[in-house]
Amino acid sequence: MADSLWHVLHTSELTSKERIDIYRLLSDCYGSYDTYRTIACLKKGLEIAEREEMIKYIPHFTRTLGVYYNMLMRYDTAKMYLDRSLACAVKMKDRREEVQAYRCIAHWYYRQNRYVETLNTCMEVLRLSEAIPDISGQFNALSNIGSLYRELGNLDRAEYYLRKNLDLSKKYNLPEDRMAYYELGLIYMEKGELDLALEYELKANEWFKLGYKTFEIYCDQAIAKIYTLKRAYTQAIEYAEESIRLAREFSDTRLETTGMQILSTIYREQKRYRECEETASKAWNTDSTMLDCGPELAYNLAYANLQLGNREKGAAFLKRYAEFVRKHDVKGFHQTMADMEIKYETEKKQARIESLEKEKRWYIVLSVAGLLILLLAFGLLFYRHRLNVQKRRFAEQQIKQLEQEKQLVATLSVLEGENAERSRLSQDLHDGLGGMLSVIKLNLGNIQLPPTISETDRNRFANAMSMLNQFIVELRRVAHNMMPESLMRYGIKTSLEDFCRSIPEVNFQFFGENPRLDSRLEVLLYRCAYELINNAVKHASATRIDVQLTVDEKLISLTVRDDGTGFDPKTVRCGAGFINMRNRISMYNGKINIYSELDRGTEITIEIELK
Repeated sequence: MADSLWHVLHTSELTSKERIDIYRLLSDCYGSYDTYRTIACLKKGLEIAEREEMIKYIPHFTRTLGVYYNMLMRYDTAKMYLDRSLACAVKMKDRREEVQAYRCIAHWYYRQNRYVETLNTCMEVLRLSEAIPDISGQFNALSNIGSLYRELGNLDRAEYYLRKNLDLSKKYNLPEDRMAYYELGLIYMEKGELDLALEYELKANEWFKLGYKTFEIYCDQAIAKIYTLKRAYTQAIEYAEESIRLAREFSDTRLETTGMQILSTIYREQKRYRECEETASKAWNTDSTMLDCGPELAYNLAYANLQLGNREKGAAFLKRYAEFVRKHDVKGFHQTMADMEIKYETEKKQARIESLEKEKRWYIVLSVAGLLILLLAFGLLFYRHRLNVQKRRFAEQQIKQLEQEKQLVATLSVLEGENAERSRLSQDLHDGLGGMLSVIKLNLGNIQLPPTISETDRNRFANAMSMLNQFIVELRRVAHNMMPESLMRYGIKTSLEDFCRSIPEVNFQFFGENPRLDSRLEVLLYRCAYELINNAVKHASATRIDVQLTVDEKLISLTVRDDGTGFDPKTVRCGAGFINMRNRISMYNGKINIYSELDRGTEITIEIELK
């Protein structure tokens, strides 16, 4: 499906809305297995939405980018996109988008163990969802609040919210929320009711396997913990290793660390201390700051090293474990204090409000009058400032436009002179030097060798004639490549078709109309195709090269795709030929896009808009 969508994207004349819809579909296609491609598609869709001022699409793209950067633990970037999504939703007065943004922000807080902010944000999601109403938002908020109370050790309160979630399903005759099943399984595991806990987790896992990769990882880890408590270590290891594999596939470092922590605990319970130490060390080196698995990792490392005779190392990790326990206690204390301070500040502000209420009436008239004067002065200053800014921007735009036009004229003059010189040199090579060589060949061919000449001399003469033929063919090829005659007579389609046909590895396709373009533009396209194909053959060791040219009344698109060795565009420096090609394309306000990965081939697309 993804290949078909890319084909439509590059070969069809699409509206901005259609391009945005395709990028959304592509992000859905890659979303379950290729995080970085998903982010690239989302950024492309966001770029179009912002450029075309299609505001209604911006909350979706920014919110989803925040979710994927959150999974990659790039929290600052994630928060930037999530805040943009929320601000746009508020500006649009779209309450459902606002709910979605708050849900993702709550998960952002949760991933950093900021439980108080997470709880407050989930409460906001619940309030907004009930006001709209949005049943899906209510489901999510109730299960998240239950999950938070479970994390904080309040199991009764957690079960209350989760049961409220399931009651909501019955009320609206909807399928039960499997996330609530997952959380109830964790609650019963902590209560020691392992059979009931396993029953809930297995039911939830059946649903998560239908495409909810992140929740499937959570569920696999919960099942691994339950089997560990039941001493069914074979099943526990199976689910723990599956969660690690899925987390790596999904590029979620946090969940991968949690999976390795669970696996190290299983090894510890089996007294496989060497494997316990190795697995826990990998997890510790990945991320040792997570409050939910950091203490367990420190304990496993201390226990395993002491059993292996590494007393110094074991003592060091035992100290780290004690620090984690102390931090956890301090975190609970700070949470309680924060609640008390909020209550105190609220009461204090209420008393202050009552005392100020009497004084407020005396200042209302003066405040209103002063505000009006300030607003009038500010309005005049603002209007004057706006007028000056507009004048300055208009002057800057005119200067910039004149500079661009001057640069374009100079560049086009250079290109025109270069093309003329290429044509003249090609004609001189073909007609002048080529004609002379043909005459020499004809005269040599008419020479009658005497019967007395030796066989060695006959062979030398034949070899000289053969080399002369090869030289004539090579001369004609060089003259043709410098300025193909078919390009000047029939246009870009025919000349590119002839050139691609001469190389066995190249397959050429043409879509759209076939009008004659500006001669300088046709030469530019031909030289670009020549350079890209030459690079694919020479540097990428490609066995198949697809060249696709699309021409319509608004846009020209040239795509060269190969199955060669590929490269990393961020690390590989472009050669002089490629830089020269990029500069010339920019003179036509065109753009060049490069998609390449090591051992996955390369795709380069050139797009030039026709005025």
